[in-house]
Amino acid sequence: MLLNKIKAINEYLQLVDTYSCGKLFSNDYIQNEAKELIAQDILFEYHTNNNLFLFVKKDVGLRMYYYLRNLDEIANFTSLSSIVVEIIYRGEKFYPKEEIDYLCRCGFSVNLIRDQYSGIYKDLTMSNASHNVHIKVAETIDEISWSCSLFNNSFDHLSGDYIPSDSFDDLLSNKQIIVAEDKNGVLLGALHQTLDKGVAWISHVAVVPEARGKRVGQALLDVFVEKNYTTEKQRYMFWVQQQNEVAVNMYVKKGFKYLNKSTISLIKTN
Repeated sequence: MLLNKIKAINEYLQLVDTYSCGKLFSNDYIQNEAKELIAQDILFEYHTNNNLFLFVKKDVGLRMYYYLRNLDEIANFTSLSSIVVEIIYRGEKFYPKEEIDYLCRCGFSVNLIRDQYSGIYKDLTMSNASHNVHIKVAETIDEISWSCSLFNNSFDHLSGDYIPSDSFDDLLSNKQIIVAEDKNGVLLGALHQTLDKGVAWISHVAVVPEARGKRVGQALLDVFVEKNYTTEKQRYMFWVQQQNEVAVNMYVKKGFKYLNKSTISLIKTN
């Protein structure tokens, strides 16, 4: 399979116009950023008679988006590896079985399911527990680097949001990383936060293996909530792996609720 670089926004728009007619399945979540992706020379395409596949080149692998009009027309991805595709759906009732079956026939395998949770400050319960850790905003590039390495090594490289080193300076200056350390200053965990239209998001949170089960994650979560408090109506959001029952139980106990919105990732590694 030879991927074709998309060189102009009109080329992308023409492809979408051609392949979006009729009954179809699509996960094209990049429409608003397509122009920027083209400017960075990282947007590619491959098409068959009825189906269009878009590829964004990332630091690790390719992210694939699609317009599928014929699920019997199997695409041959054997020459490509390290591909991830994600499908957003609204709860189990809308589980995208047909798309998943098609992608599996094209050589992909199901990877992870993430669920979206949200909470309002007035509905959340603080743990009121004394944590045997110190939580602070990351103060040095070394602490940023350690945190991002922890995130990148804790989650799947393809379906997770890999953090490149060229973003470290911005993470430091914008105070987007908070870390947990023990009384000796040994780092135990970290949380990456972002703000979007007044909503406080957890982008990543991870704890070193030897500190799990010691409420380090709870301590990071408590500080994240309080640090971003503005009013009783302050909103918090995040995605969490459905398979991570310990984390899900912690969030639910605190008062976060599932928004009936999930994403499933499929990967092709060889």
